[in-house]
Amino acid sequence: MDIHKPKPWHGLREFLKEYLIIVVGVLTALAAEQIAEALHHREIVSGGEAALRDNFARFVEFRTATEREAPCVAARAGEVRAILDAAGKTRRLGRIGPIPQPLPLPWQVDTWEATVASGAAPYLPQDKVVLYSRIAMSGVDLYAAATREWEEWHALESLSGPPRAFSEAEEAQARDTLARAVGHAEMVRFFARHTVTRIESTHLLVGKAFDTAIERGSHLQQTMCQPIAVDQD
Repeated sequence: MDIHKPKPWHGLREFLKEYLIIVVGVLTALAAEQIAEALHHREIVSGGEAALRDNFARFVEFRTATEREAPCVAARAGEVRAILDAAGKTRRLGRIGPIPQPLPLPWQVDTWEATVASGAAPYLPQDKVVLYSRIAMSGVDLYAAATREWEEWHALESLSGPPRAFSEAEEAQARDTLARAVGHAEMVRFFARHTVTRIESTHLLVGKAFDTAIERGSHLQQTMCQPIAVDQD
C-alpha cells in the first residue's frame, strides 16, 4: 500500500491558499448553522402566531355575538325587574317560566401560554410580546367577568317555578343579584371591545379572516332572546 505524505507548502502563497480554504469552510459551516437555526426559530414563531390568530378570531366571534345579544340581555333584565316589582307589591311570585341563561363562552387566550412554552417568545419583537401578553391578560379579565355573569343569572333561576310567597329579603337579594348580572354583562362587553381593538392592532387577523370571524359570531346561538313567561294567576 502506498502512503501519500502531505506535501509541504512551497512558499507563502500556498500557505495562504490553504488557510483561506479552511477559513471559508469554517465560516460557511457557521453560516449554514445560523441559517438553519434562524429558520427553525421562524417556524416556531410562525406556528405560535398561527395559533394566536385562531384564538383571536374566536374573540372577534364572541365579541360580535355579545354585542348582538346585548338588547336581549337588557330586555330580560327589564322583565326580571317587572317580576320583582309585582312580587314586591303582593309579596307573592306568580308562575314564572325559565329564566334564560347566557351562553358560556371560553374567553381565554390559552394559545399565548403555549407559544411562550414553545420558546417562541424570545424571538418575537419586544413590542409584540408586550401586546400579546396584554391581550392574554384581557382574556383573563373577560373570563372572570363572564363567569360572574353566568353565576348571577344562574342564581336568578330560583325565581322560576309555581306561585309562592316572596319575602322582602328574597326580593332584596334578587335585585342585588340582577344588578350584579347587568353590571358584569356591561363589563364583558367593555373588555371585549377593548380586547378586539388590541387584536386589530396586531395585524394578525385582517381582511377576510376578520370578516369571517364577525360572520360566525353573528350566527352564534342567542340564548337570552327568549322572553320570560309570567302568569300572575
